[in-house]
Amino acid sequence: MSNDSSAAAPAERRSILSMLSEDFKSFAWRRSFGDPVQVGDQQVIPVALVKVGFGGGGSGNDGGGGGGGAVLPVGILAADENGRASFIPNPIAVLAVMVPLVWASGHAVARIISAARNR
Repeated sequence: MSNDSSAAAPAERRSILSMLSEDFKSFAWRRSFGDPVQVGDQQVIPVALVKVGFGGGGSGNDGGGGGGGAVLPVGILAADENGRASFIPNPIAVLAVMVPLVWASGHAVARIISAARNR
């Protein structure tokens, strides 16, 4: 194997990672706002919180990588009585986000109070 091919391998890996990064960004954007859906006489647009990530690494000619993601439907965009776009939240998604947040906040406050009492 010549030095030219081994020197090109890191540049090729960077190029592949760059392409994957762009593909993931495009995937996340397309999933954040769904295609318009007709519900009765109203057209709505689904809205979601999308998280994607990937990673990779290697040494020499060995390497690997992977990726994943999650989609949480947070609500819809729909016209209000004035014809303007209005966001209507998904109550299940709000609960899914709020329960851990409230728990973590309560736990933090309890630890602060416990630490203040022990002084």
